[in-house]
Amino acid sequence: MVKVAVTQQEPIWFDIAGTVEKTCRLIEEAAQNGAVLIAFPEVWIPGYPMWIWFRPVDPDLSTMYIKSSPSYDSPYIEEIRTAAKKHKIAVVLGLSENSGNSLYIGQCIISSVGQILMKRRKLKPTHMERTIYGDAGGSSLDNVVELEGVGKVGTLSCFENLQPLLKYHTISQREQIHISAWPPVQADEDWKGLFSMSAEGVQILSQTYAMESTSYVLHCTSVLTSSGLSAMNIEHMKPGGGYAAIFAPDGRRITEPIPPDQEGILYAELPLDGILPVRQFVDVVGHYSRPDLLWLGVDKKEKRCVRSHEVEGQLLDGGEKEV
Repeated sequence: MVKVAVTQQEPIWFDIAGTVEKTCRLIEEAAQNGAVLIAFPEVWIPGYPMWIWFRPVDPDLSTMYIKSSPSYDSPYIEEIRTAAKKHKIAVVLGLSENSGNSLYIGQCIISSVGQILMKRRKLKPTHMERTIYGDAGGSSLDNVVELEGVGKVGTLSCFENLQPLLKYHTISQREQIHISAWPPVQADEDWKGLFSMSAEGVQILSQTYAMESTSYVLHCTSVLTSSGLSAMNIEHMKPGGGYAAIFAPDGRRITEPIPPDQEGILYAELPLDGILPVRQFVDVVGHYSRPDLLWLGVDKKEKRCVRSHEVEGQLLDGGEKEV
């Protein structure tokens, strides 16, 4: 059995120190309750920039957001690594990654000894997210790692869980536990937009991913209360956003919901052998595939902004050879 924890919490908006302190408290709480893995939602640090869906250009909020977004070499990430090691629990973290003040929708997996085993970026920010975040490179395709005492853990962010080719590549890495990270989401009756963007719609995507991948899926969303709405000057949304859930490899929901406007942590004990009978039925990258007819091509090479071309035949930046 692998006991996991899925957070349904609200960040301390635009307060990186406060959100990191809360993160460490949640790590401690989950560990004390016996969890060996805890998952956080999309850009948990410093919170999801919901204002972009109402007004994409807001220089003041954008500046504050950049200054609140951590780089991997910041002391804030070191605090979280230290907490993971102290409490002997693996952490799947969502963050707005700051790289030279360019931002990316980042996810990382930290081991129970505090090592960052995987860093990735969302390959393509969704729609209005492109007003804040940049695209990822090829290394972000390596998004599944083996965690001691846990199993193979993979991650995707938000509507990446809808992308067929990206899903297939992730599934091909044989994950057993998948973290499906999302921002705050609204019930369809409140959102009044595309059903696929509603709380019900995105849960269906995570549930479908469980059935397609035959893995356990930790569906993780954050909470947005009046304090967050006020911080982002948003008037047209109701407080709520929290719809955390855990799905079994056959798609069934195995946790009871927390009210969407309340904070909490979902726990579940996952028998990894429960994957086997489901995978024996359908394995989309194994016995139920036809690679002689259909296959996926992948290019993981990083395409850098600046590439050196100096001497013919020498290895260049990025491992290329000049021709």
